[in-house]
Amino acid sequence: MKELLTSDIYQVRSSYMLDVIGYKTLLQLYQPLLGMEATALYLTLNSELDQMTLTKSPALISRLCKICGFSLNSLQDAFNKLEAVGLVCSYVKQKNDNRYLFDLQMPLSPQEFMNHRILNSLLKERLKDEYEKTVATFQVYNVNLNDYQEITSSFTDVFEIHLHDKNVLQNKKYKQKIHQSIENNYDLTLFYQGLENLQLSKKMFTADDEKVIQQLGILYHVNALDMQDLVKQSMVDQHLNSRLLAQNCRNYYDLKTPEKFTEVFHKQSPLLQSEKQGDSSLQQHIYYLENISPYDLLKDKMGGKEPLKRDLQVIESVLSTLQLEPGVVNVLIETTLQKCDQSLPKNFIEALGSQWKRKKIKTVQEAIEEGKAYLKYQNQKHHDWDDFTKNIQIVSQEKSSQEEVDEDALAMLEKYD
Repeated sequence: MKELLTSDIYQVRSSYMLDVIGYKTLLQLYQPLLGMEATALYLTLNSELDQMTLTKSPALISRLCKICGFSLNSLQDAFNKLEAVGLVCSYVKQKNDNRYLFDLQMPLSPQEFMNHRILNSLLKERLKDEYEKTVATFQVYNVNLNDYQEITSSFTDVFEIHLHDKNVLQNKKYKQKIHQSIENNYDLTLFYQGLENLQLSKKMFTADDEKVIQQLGILYHVNALDMQDLVKQSMVDQHLNSRLLAQNCRNYYDLKTPEKFTEVFHKQSPLLQSEKQGDSSLQQHIYYLENISPYDLLKDKMGGKEPLKRDLQVIESVLSTLQLEPGVVNVLIETTLQKCDQSLPKNFIEALGSQWKRKKIKTVQEAIEEGKAYLKYQNQKHHDWDDFTKNIQIVSQEKSSQEEVDEDALAMLEKYD
């Protein structure tokens, strides 16, 4: 949409009436993606349908700003969001470019929304734990009709048709709802070009296959040329396996758009470091932990290989949410690896880190003492730091991907706190 002005004129139209299901879908499925302002704008425009239909009089954009309580920029942003998800089609009059027509589109049905790869995936990402509960509110109770007999009246049971009579029954035609398809933004023309070089032909793909390719291409930002290779990898017995393609596109996305980590590269503040490196193994290890970032520590634990993304996510989260010193987090990493069989369970490391935050642990020396105290509390014999560090091994690729948390360790951790 072009930039709106408060002096611009608008009218609203729609070929349908928003029903109860439409309201519920808009509020519970669309609103988490659009936000409150765009949702409020849609409902406001819908409420104006009757008034504008009766009076046939347009209104100023400034009026819409006042009714919604939006600034002009906020209104523009709300319109852009509604257009992006296909809830509004905007038109401007050719001979009068300050006159707009906003055509409201009907929300997708709950089932259509759930089957839409882009919208449904975005909703899952936004709602996270609340997603299943939200979807459950749209489930319909299915009654077994085996014990029932249908007695619904047919058309001819109720009406008689007299074609030559003045009172002939009129068949009222309702305009079919039209959705602006998001998939239309992904051009398949380039995708099909050069496909023969991969020993694939357009005849192999159904209309449903094309829709899946378009939706996944938009969702995971896969260009048409790269999509050719991903589709080739996802063919099973000359047919496209949509689940395999979805997984391949997800892997492509993770590879092409790596998560941006910042906190894991920081080192301990010089104000909280030791004045000089000591001679004992403990003092040398303290100096090591003070002068290395959590990222480089994890890399050392991997034998010089790149740390796992999952481990980096856990440590980045601890650093950003708990705001512990990097040197303290280094000790937290080593303590967790020692206790949890060389893995970094998110729940455990966050629980132990929260304890240290409450205890105001700021230096590596303090963190080591806390780590030793915790391990000693669990009846693990670490008489000195040399024994402790000697048992810390390189993190294996296999073990560091564990999701399970040592429940006994968490229970002991609660008692220790």
